[in-house]
Amino acid sequence: MSKTIFMTGVSGLIGRWTAVRLTADGHKVIALLRNGEARAPMLSSWVAGHGGDPERLEFVEGDLAEDDLGLSLQDRQRLMQANAIYHLGARMDWGVDVEAFHRVNVRATEHLLAMSREMPGFERFVHISGYLITAAAFWRQIGFDREKLVTDKRAARKAFAAMTKHATTYEISKIEADILVRRARRDGVPTVIVNPSTVIGASGTGEAHQMFGLEGLIDGVGAGTLPAVPGKPGDWLPLVPVDYLAALLARGPWLDWAAGTDFTVLHNGSPDLKRLIGIIAEELGRKAPSNYVPVWVLRPLLKAGLERRSGLPAKALAFINDYRFDTSAAERAAVETGLVLPDIEDALCLSIRHVMNRRSAEAA
Repeated sequence: MSKTIFMTGVSGLIGRWTAVRLTADGHKVIALLRNGEARAPMLSSWVAGHGGDPERLEFVEGDLAEDDLGLSLQDRQRLMQANAIYHLGARMDWGVDVEAFHRVNVRATEHLLAMSREMPGFERFVHISGYLITAAAFWRQIGFDREKLVTDKRAARKAFAAMTKHATTYEISKIEADILVRRARRDGVPTVIVNPSTVIGASGTGEAHQMFGLEGLIDGVGAGTLPAVPGKPGDWLPLVPVDYLAALLARGPWLDWAAGTDFTVLHNGSPDLKRLIGIIAEELGRKAPSNYVPVWVLRPLLKAGLERRSGLPAKALAFINDYRFDTSAAERAAVETGLVLPDIEDALCLSIRHVMNRRSAEAA
């Protein structure tokens, strides 16, 4: 049955591919877009060119950074027809502007949850969080109990203030947003939290207009400034192709059992970090590093200046670990919706080639 979906983040990597799948499946998407008059034609054309239905894609002018999302009263009333909110937008970078991250990643989530409670036909609040925070080892490392943060607001406020010693500004803001959605779930909002790993290009082509994380490694290997493999044997950076993630986002939340569920979406066959860097080196015709450098040794070196030369931000080291994740709900949803994970090393190679071809075209 066709649904009407209010979406944030449509211009981002995950958002645009999800808009393709949702509209191709017959759903109507009303997307929040900043400077929409100038940007909407390009996005509609992109969706059409990738198999979506642009006739089912509409836009409302707004901005996650603005009060009330920058929505006009007329557009806000129009959005009351929505059956779902897909909150796929966020500020994602290594900056330290606490207020900017809070405004976009936390306050906007609060506002969207409040809107969902006003929608008479509301069925799903689909929220993008992060795979790291699904691991018990992550919470042990930073020294906090997630369930206590959900149930005890006072403890949560103290914890968020203390997390600056253990997590980046971006991570803290996303944890805060995740806790807000879990509280709403406890209060009866039908939420689905989707926790993707590092997102790479589409499985058949490698296409992606941005690849957060992977491009930094490509820079370091290409420049020959990544002299060793960060971390230790067994550490990895789990991957997922964007088209597979988008398909699961479009279909998984609508399964009868999905409300109240977390989907951790990644390929358990992702290569370990040494193999991943080796694949990048093979694609670029470079020599891959063979030795390891512990994260605790590498972090101060990156902060002292190696960060710029290596292409690896010090804050990205938080994503390098040997954690393992419960992907059973996402795997069940994939089976029930007919999705099959592609070969991840093939998708990785195509993604690397796409990055290099895109850069060559931009430089021409």
